[in-house]
Amino acid sequence: IGNGCVIHDGARILAYGGSVKIGNQVSLNPNSILYGHGGLTIGDGVLIAAGVVIIPANHGISPEVPIRRQGLTKAGIHIGSDVWIGAGVTILDGSTVEDGAVVAAGAVIPGKHIPPGAIVGGVPARVLTTRAAAK
Repeated sequence: IGNGCVIHDGARILAYGGSVKIGNQVSLNPNSILYGHGGLTIGDGVLIAAGVVIIPANHGISPEVPIRRQGLTKAGIHIGSDVWIGAGVTILDGSTVEDGAVVAAGAVIPGKHIPPGAIVGGVPARVLTTRAAAK
């Protein structure tokens, strides 16, 4: 955890055998959960609103084996610097959120690449506009 970070009451950081690396000046608001199974990296100056869930792992769903016994995939998640993640967002394994992106409240990023400066929203998340266009 870097310098100048603020971790509010009720936020959880759980490595679960992986790693969670948090840059400088990151704000993690109440009731957000950061898991580390497959590795989670967060850059500098990231704002993480309340109720965000970030999960760098996923269960298999093959019908031949009970889900509980299938194990996990662990591609990891990378979040760049100067990113704003809105309330109630879910970011799933294999996702990359590039520098300067904004993720609208309630969005779900299901293992996708979010380009630099993009503003995304929806389920699944899609690019709505860019920060440059929103001036």
